[in-house]
Amino acid sequence: MRNRIFHIRMAVVLVAAAVFLSGCYHMMSPRTWKPSLSRMDRMVHPDRMDRTDLQDKMDRMGRSDRSDAKQGWHVSKADRPGYTVAMVEKALRIYDAKGLEATVEYYSSQESVDGEWYVFIADENNDLIAHPNPVYVGVSLMDETGIDITGYKHGAVIATATEEGKWIDYIFLNPATGQQEYKHAWAVRHDGLIFVSGWYQVLPTLSLGATKTDPAEYTVAFVDRALRHYQAHGRENTVAHYNTPESVDGSWYVYIFDEDDLLIAHANQDLLGMDLKEELGLDSAGYHFGDDMVETTAEGLWVHYVFVNPATGEEETKHAWAVRHDGLIIGSGWYE
Repeated sequence: MRNRIFHIRMAVVLVAAAVFLSGCYHMMSPRTWKPSLSRMDRMVHPDRMDRTDLQDKMDRMGRSDRSDAKQGWHVSKADRPGYTVAMVEKALRIYDAKGLEATVEYYSSQESVDGEWYVFIADENNDLIAHPNPVYVGVSLMDETGIDITGYKHGAVIATATEEGKWIDYIFLNPATGQQEYKHAWAVRHDGLIFVSGWYQVLPTLSLGATKTDPAEYTVAFVDRALRHYQAHGRENTVAHYNTPESVDGSWYVYIFDEDDLLIAHANQDLLGMDLKEELGLDSAGYHFGDDMVETTAEGLWVHYVFVNPATGEEETKHAWAVRHDGLIIGSGWYE
């Protein structure tokens, strides 16, 4: 009798052990096992996004996409362009995880501001639906808000953003300093909306708020605007634009020379195709200013010579500011 009871107990123990080991096997199977979030992962990330909100989305992502998404989590502010892109990526993750209402609410709050970085969102009609400054909520990118103090229509350029993203450079108020500064913005279209963030830079050559009462500063700002147009629209569009009468501002106009120093954009169409190193670069006083102008760099160069002022039709002293950019010479000048 005792032997029988002993054997029954042993059988029960063996069956229980088999069930336990089977369960462990299935729990540890690489086909079904998922790493749980650690205590640190469950804490709010330094960029204030809770990783637990991303877990479901991350599980649906492929291995390569998951790696790309994680890259934006630890970008340092020392890498200002990288941090800007990461700010937009964070906004896209919040939108995908929590939806439009929660995303708009968050990015309309001061809580979303990180120093000079903040995110603003435009809808399908190019109207701002989220911005930490409530003054801008409801305004259109196509209105005055989308035009900087130099007249550059950056709002219209932001509206052309695609899912691939694009950089737009313009002048805007830096809330961290209270000053108008050069802003480098990264814009991405996602689900019909446009998500944008950017970082600021003070350029020593940028004459903020320059007026014609200071013709030298206005000339520098006029060329800076042309450089931003080039960065936003590309070479072909820029050359076409500065070959139109609409690009002329009184005695100010932009001229562009190609890599061979041939004129490809000018207010006077009769001069197109001429070589800066030859007759075009020689003034009536015998000064070959073209030889000096071709030496310009990205830092810019002033050259002073005699040229016909299209606003008066007379030969006058011209003070020209020329910058080498992407192999081209882009410049403008003022007369006296």
